[in-house]
Amino acid sequence: MAGIFISYRRDDQPGFAGRLADALEAAFGADQVFRDIEDIHPGEDFVAAIEQQLHTVDVMLVMIGPGWLAASRNGVRRLDEPDDFVRLEIAAALASGKPVIPVLVDGASMPGAADLPPALAGLARCQAVALSDAGWRSDVAQLVASLRTRLPDKGNTSARIRLACLILAGVALLVLLGVLAAPRLLPERNSTAQSRAPAVDIAGRWAARVKYDWGDAYDEVFEFKYLGRQLHGTATYLGGRLGIEQASLDDGWLRFTTRSRETLGGDSAGKEITHRYTGQVAAQGIRFTLESGGGYSVHPPLEFVAARAGP
Repeated sequence: MAGIFISYRRDDQPGFAGRLADALEAAFGADQVFRDIEDIHPGEDFVAAIEQQLHTVDVMLVMIGPGWLAASRNGVRRLDEPDDFVRLEIAAALASGKPVIPVLVDGASMPGAADLPPALAGLARCQAVALSDAGWRSDVAQLVASLRTRLPDKGNTSARIRLACLILAGVALLVLLGVLAAPRLLPERNSTAQSRAPAVDIAGRWAARVKYDWGDAYDEVFEFKYLGRQLHGTATYLGGRLGIEQASLDDGWLRFTTRSRETLGGDSAGKEITHRYTGQVAAQGIRFTLESGGGYSVHPPLEFVAARAGP
């Protein structure tokens, strides 16, 4: 949405209109300035485009040069023609109640109400701004300052966007530096905390009375030890001692597997059974769940508790 609408007559000092548009675009951003010769696309309805822009702008600048008031066509003054575009633009802006600022260029004088058609008589009561060629920079600077009070949220949109992007980039950089620095600041604190926190220690001998699904019960024994950081040990199954494999202890959860063979009839080789143990280490002992599979029989999971035992 353009905030500033520049109304001008193309055969009355169009160079000043282009010069002013460039200065305003530099101050407020190109999207905040509407000038028909550049902002209406080929094939677009001129009247519809002008009316649409007038509904959305915040202020209208009416460029008035020495020939603006008397410009005529076929002996009729242009401002007196009902379909004259400049007349339609100004009349619509005045009727909307939006600010209208006459901009006098190249030594033009402000027309009086009697010099204007009745529909444009209100223009004579609007405070005018004069832009001279010799004092162009200072005159435009004063106009820009005046417009900023009327467009408080649109002053130099591009600059504000760039500033916002720089601020966001700075915040992102600070966050990134903080993330990178955090690991360097935390190890000493973490190591102290870890040294104070008691580690789960299962090294030693554990025993449990396990009743299997077919009704028999056995006193099973589990022995664990550490070789470096690796957990090793044995576990009995139906009283037979088996080596544990894939052992791990993480956050109080103990996991390992053992393997045995099941024979049936004349099958002397038998089938291998994999026993998977999952245990939660607690104050009362290790709460185990045992899942076995791969043999001739299907067995449901078993649950039991192993307690620390003597040597």
